[in-house]
Amino acid sequence: MAENSTNTVGYTASTPNHLIIDSGALYKNYGIVGKEALIGATSGGNELNITVKTRDVKCDGVKGNVKGLRMITDTEVTLKTNMLEVTTDILKMALLGQVDSTTNADYDLITGKTYIADTDYLDNIALVGKLSGSQKPVIIILKNVLNTDGLKFKTEDDKDNVLPVTFTAFIDPLTPNVLPYEIRFPKMA
Repeated sequence: MAENSTNTVGYTASTPNHLIIDSGALYKNYGIVGKEALIGATSGGNELNITVKTRDVKCDGVKGNVKGLRMITDTEVTLKTNMLEVTTDILKMALLGQVDSTTNADYDLITGKTYIADTDYLDNIALVGKLSGSQKPVIIILKNVLNTDGLKFKTEDDKDNVLPVTFTAFIDPLTPNVLPYEIRFPKMA
């Protein structure tokens, strides 16, 4: 018979080695030679959401949910960021827009579009952060990414003005049974 633990605290001697430290850095096209780029500074942290939606198959005569009959119907993967640094590239990503860099000598002209092209999807977005007990980073990668929240930008005096951007991952049509994210978590010795 198994013992019932009476320990009421989750802390152990290894706890200090398993802490995610700071907000991390945001990259686009992470790991792709010639395309990888740091996106820019953030403020207020980043928020990863992986939402798995399910449904229960109902059987006549069974008075509740049955183990093994819960089915996954959808998985949504988003990364909410607060961009402190605002660039032409970030605005283009936020708007799903297009950039004209040649018409005006002083300004990039960023405009919206009425369609989403395959080239609007970033290959990936990666959040690269620190794990307290490792020399290797934690790397969270969202694949086939678009901003899905449009552009909402509020400016205020004496505040750090940030541009909220929510990146959503999309399944690759060539591999429809593979979810569009991965988490690279360092192995601990």
